[in-house]
Amino acid sequence: MILVTLGTQDKSFDRLLIEIERLIDQKIIREEVIVQAGYTVYSSKKMKIFDYLPKDEFEELIGKCSCLITHGGVGSIFDGLSRGKKIIAVPRLSKYKEHANDHQIQVIEELGKENYILPCADVSDIEKNLKKIKKFQPKAYQGNHNQMLSTIENYINNGKASFFSSGIFQYFTFGIFFIAFQYLFSNFSSFQNLPKFEIFLIYWLISYLFTIILYCVSYRVSPHLSKKMLLFSFFCILAQSIMFLVFSRVSSFFISTMASCLITFLFGYVMFMLVLGGRNLLED
Repeated sequence: MILVTLGTQDKSFDRLLIEIERLIDQKIIREEVIVQAGYTVYSSKKMKIFDYLPKDEFEELIGKCSCLITHGGVGSIFDGLSRGKKIIAVPRLSKYKEHANDHQIQVIEELGKENYILPCADVSDIEKNLKKIKKFQPKAYQGNHNQMLSTIENYINNGKASFFSSGIFQYFTFGIFFIAFQYLFSNFSSFQNLPKFEIFLIYWLISYLFTIILYCVSYRVSPHLSKKMLLFSFFCILAQSIMFLVFSRVSSFFISTMASCLITFLFGYVMFMLVLGGRNLLED
């Protein structure tokens, strides 16, 4: 039996299932195929497809399967590695709106280099990896999550992948967009009949919305605010609000807004690195 899991992202990954069905039709896959599809809606008489399985049933299927075909999510890959399973991993790609970015490519590449999995650059690579699967002997999983995370994330820390795909670059891009909008709106003379702090909050929210829109358009990603992103944003507006109130006692509205914005940006970066480890804010 082959087990296919597509993760918990709220985006479809039907490309993988279309390819699996093609391989079944071509008789390349002859075993039973069971799929945990998550948010992906797909109908087929050739596979058993479930949205989500109870944890104990899912773990039992992992134990029984001859091969695990999965997206490039760390959790899904760990589930297979911890049980000594042969894994074929396929990345979700942002150009198909399957993920907010393409970090799964690097995750899969790094684990493939270490011989933990058979990596695919695209769904079309599943076929050739299925032909290798019988002879494939994966590297033994030692149960050290920290070591494994270090391996798959060193493309950020050690430059093994482009800096431009990292969470750090994402933070600076988002921050620069936001600072630019704060500068623009702080020069407006709207809402002058309101208290300064209320004007500040209105401009903050408008800047935030415009930044999200510009970021998504610039990088061609679908708008998605993860829980991590919302929590981090709440921290930022709280910190900037406190600093604005302090600065506004001795400075103009414009200076108070820009000074609090820049300090929050720098302080936020420290928190981003220390608490989140520089990881992608758009991922849950």
